[in-house]
Amino acid sequence: MNPPLHIEAAGDSHVGHQREHNEDSFAVELDLGLFVVADGIGGAAGGEVASRMAVDIVRSFCKDGEGEITQPTGYDEVTPLELRLVSSIWRANERIFEVGQRDPLCYGMGTTFAGVYVDGSSACIAHVGDSRVYRYRRRRLERLTEDHSLWNEHLNTGEQLPDDVDPLLARNVVTRALGMGKTVDVATRVERPEAGDLLLICSDGLSGPVPELEIAELLAQESDLAATARSLIDRANQHGGPDNVTCVLVRWNAGG
Repeated sequence: MNPPLHIEAAGDSHVGHQREHNEDSFAVELDLGLFVVADGIGGAAGGEVASRMAVDIVRSFCKDGEGEITQPTGYDEVTPLELRLVSSIWRANERIFEVGQRDPLCYGMGTTFAGVYVDGSSACIAHVGDSRVYRYRRRRLERLTEDHSLWNEHLNTGEQLPDDVDPLLARNVVTRALGMGKTVDVATRVERPEAGDLLLICSDGLSGPVPELEIAELLAQESDLAATARSLIDRANQHGGPDNVTCVLVRWNAGG
């Protein structure tokens, strides 16, 4: 039997160079095995509210078992780990939508969500929107999530963008987010981490301006996760810091 793997994690966030407020939120909860990044969108102050609500509600649900876990439609073969995480995200979506409908200052607010929920030898990855999860394994960076964006939808269907749609704008328009409607479709997958695996969860403030090759190079250079998170954020800001930038790093090490 293989010895259990030890998990370490760190996270950081920065407003960037072109925004006045940081609408990103994140959580690093080693005791829960929960690691989350949320990137708020819309409303006068709604983005910040929505992302913080998403993080707080998911964390509370996973910590306290708040509310009843029901089998979501279309998730017939999910694991118990996926079921709990999806249920928590659905709960967050419902509440963000309700507040957005009730409070004029938060009307239209929403948030992307990317999270990892770990239990034993399994890691459940769930996301909505264009915040991403990457895996760095054996010096190779692999994206584990697929952006829910206008650009990506056209790539998947093979359709050309309309002539009057700016490709750059299409990349930044999310087609799925928490708070956009009463329900939301959550993409999930379950991975079996290996010793040395490093997961990067990040907002598009990192993945947008920083090429994946540079991200991989930075992950290879640093051993301290907190320092690595700062290096990634610094690199995004060196590329102009066009958006809030947030990242969470989770690494599995051999031994106790």
